[in-house]
Amino acid sequence: MIKQILLLIAPTILIFIGLSFMQNVLITFILFYGWLLFIPLIIRFWKRKNRTHIKSPLTKKSIMVGVISGVICLVSIYSFVLFFQSSVLDIPQLRQLLKEWDFNGAKVILLVLVLAFINPILEELYWREFMYSRLFIKIGNVLAVMITAIFYSLYHLIVVMEIFSFPFNVLSVIPVFLAGIMWGIFRIKLNSIVAPIISHCLADIGIMLVYWNIIL
Repeated sequence: MIKQILLLIAPTILIFIGLSFMQNVLITFILFYGWLLFIPLIIRFWKRKNRTHIKSPLTKKSIMVGVISGVICLVSIYSFVLFFQSSVLDIPQLRQLLKEWDFNGAKVILLVLVLAFINPILEELYWREFMYSRLFIKIGNVLAVMITAIFYSLYHLIVVMEIFSFPFNVLSVIPVFLAGIMWGIFRIKLNSIVAPIISHCLADIGIMLVYWNIIL
């Protein structure tokens, strides 16, 4: 039980250390993505009996579901911020915050590419494959999807508390939670993480478009 709690809460702790304590995006990336990538590999290496094959059949249905849901997410994210940016964003303050986080200069392009393309893969592999598979054995589909969505949303709260003004910073976590539920359902119904990865990728591209066209 303690190990499961650690695996669930560790990504949030690492995000907190990187952003709130060290105030550096690059260090946050190293801590966070290092955990998402290496911890599942280490655990599966040492406990070979618990190894599971990643569910990733590349079917037309999984691709279509991923693309359609992802485009909806992308358009919704960009449109909402575009029309309500004066209410939800203090752009000068946000630019200053990103500067304090060292999210500027030549490395921005690399960081944006990581957020748009590497982040969805690692997050989905961790939450909808690694953690879901571990929890499913003990508590079943519904609770596994709910719990992974909750802890997936938790570290996003740390980020949005700084970016958005109240109460939008708190409310903005709700779509993140719902997205986690949606991607968990895709994982179960399609027996694949292909659709969650594609959908998540397009959603993150929507966020990057907000940064590139509105904030930058």
